[in-house]
Amino acid sequence: MNISEEQVQQAEAKAAAAEGERDATARGLESSPYSDVASMKHSEASRLAAQLRANARELRLAWERQVEEEKRRASRPELEKAATAEIRAAGRDMDVRWKALVAAVSAAQGALVALADAGVAYEETLAGHVDALAAAGLDFNGGDSGGERSVLGTDRLKVKGREFHPVDVGGVAMWALRRVVEARLSPYHPLAVGLEWQCLAVDQSHPELSKQVKAPTAKAFPEPPRLVNAYQA
Repeated sequence: MNISEEQVQQAEAKAAAAEGERDATARGLESSPYSDVASMKHSEASRLAAQLRANARELRLAWERQVEEEKRRASRPELEKAATAEIRAAGRDMDVRWKALVAAVSAAQGALVALADAGVAYEETLAGHVDALAAAGLDFNGGDSGGERSVLGTDRLKVKGREFHPVDVGGVAMWALRRVVEARLSPYHPLAVGLEWQCLAVDQSHPELSKQVKAPTAKAFPEPPRLVNAYQA
């Protein structure tokens, strides 16, 4: 709804008239301080004057914002024309960055597919050798080489003293994601904090992974603001 200056002036005139009536009832109350009628008239006039003045004030503020917006819209074409070079540069740069982002997402997705496939192949190979060594009468605990499958279907394989256990590929993917987020975005990022326990499980089940997979180079991050309680202040 458009507001006209005339509407603002009318509202302010009504507020001024109500304030005049309020002042008149105040004088009447002064001449008859014990009159209930005079007191009621003054209270009502004061309430009405305050309400009309507040309404007029809000209407003026809304009208002033409307005027500013109309000025901004009127000058928008000129502003855009003056910023032609900046607009062109923004479009060019953001298009390049978006294409780079899409390429990076595609590469990351391809890497996750490769990780999932490698995990499936690892599990299948693990199960096959567990079956073969168990069939040969070599259990997991009897020597340097052997295999076993628990009642829950968990495989364990030992080859010349080296042990192989199942790998939760989804957990490993989260483990890698957390390392990247912590190193390149922020160690205080919600993902870095939220995935901590899940990644701890990967570290505990496969401690050699963090030794064989080099961590991403960490960026330098500013120190987070420290909270000071009332006793430390």
